[in-house]
Amino acid sequence: MEKYSRQELYIGKRRQDLLRKRTVSVVGIGALGSVSAELLARAGIGKLKLIDRDFIEKSNLQRQALFAEADVGKLKAKVACEKLKKINSDVEIEYFVDDLNADNAEIMKSDMILDCVDNMETRFLIDDYCAKKMIPWVHASAIENRGFLFNVMPGKTSFSDIFSNLKGIGTCDSVGVMNSITHMISSMQVNEAIKILTGMKYENDLIFIDLQNNMFRKLKARKNPGFKRTFEHLKAKRNVIRLCGSGMYQIRGKHDLTELKKRLKTSGEDFIRFKNMTIFRDRALVKAKSEAEAKSFYSRWIGD
Repeated sequence: MEKYSRQELYIGKRRQDLLRKRTVSVVGIGALGSVSAELLARAGIGKLKLIDRDFIEKSNLQRQALFAEADVGKLKAKVACEKLKKINSDVEIEYFVDDLNADNAEIMKSDMILDCVDNMETRFLIDDYCAKKMIPWVHASAIENRGFLFNVMPGKTSFSDIFSNLKGIGTCDSVGVMNSITHMISSMQVNEAIKILTGMKYENDLIFIDLQNNMFRKLKARKNPGFKRTFEHLKAKRNVIRLCGSGMYQIRGKHDLTELKKRLKTSGEDFIRFKNMTIFRDRALVKAKSEAEAKSFYSRWIGD
């Protein structure tokens, strides 16, 4: 096809046809995911699954390339889906406005998963899911002016082998990030994904990039003999989660938005905002100083 002619000159028609038959799940449609999803759509991937729980804020626009000022307040996954369909109508796109957890992990089912999230808990969930289902995934992360990239292949060194003792790192909300590093890491993530999906030679090392010092390193990644996988993240059920760096607590629950709009005298379609709370059908985000305060506010206005 003329649309992919320049790419096909490099990878060949057979690999382009392979790409057209593949499904990729992008988990997190933020700084990394918005760019990675767009690059995959333009490259002619067969199907994209977009998974994200959040809505667009003004502070996202500095680095989340798919979104514009008019999109602020809308759902990331939904807006990304609409825009990507306009970019390439050949690609089948499905979106999920969900908090990825042990109960709904199956929505990730695909030929490959791209980790574009901002927290370790979800990454360990992805690692457990992919290890169980024998699915390759590409880890990507960026903070300040630094980034990491690692291809996690079935049966080889896993993400948990390397990072099982790491509980958390800084976030964009707490220490900041440059849009140059997020775009670079996303481009490399998609490049590695296309290699894996089309049978090309891919990177086995953990890649570290420091744009402050223009430094590029490859770090040998080896299996950790002391790590024993128990798939605990596919079993974990947490009703209250503190979101990294945002002063926001997520409380899971089933909500009838139609009834709540009447009771709270507010409006909305996919979600509603009330005071310091944003309510979805399956969860609520509450801005609070502590978990106790968040649960108290939720209980007062929504119920237990």
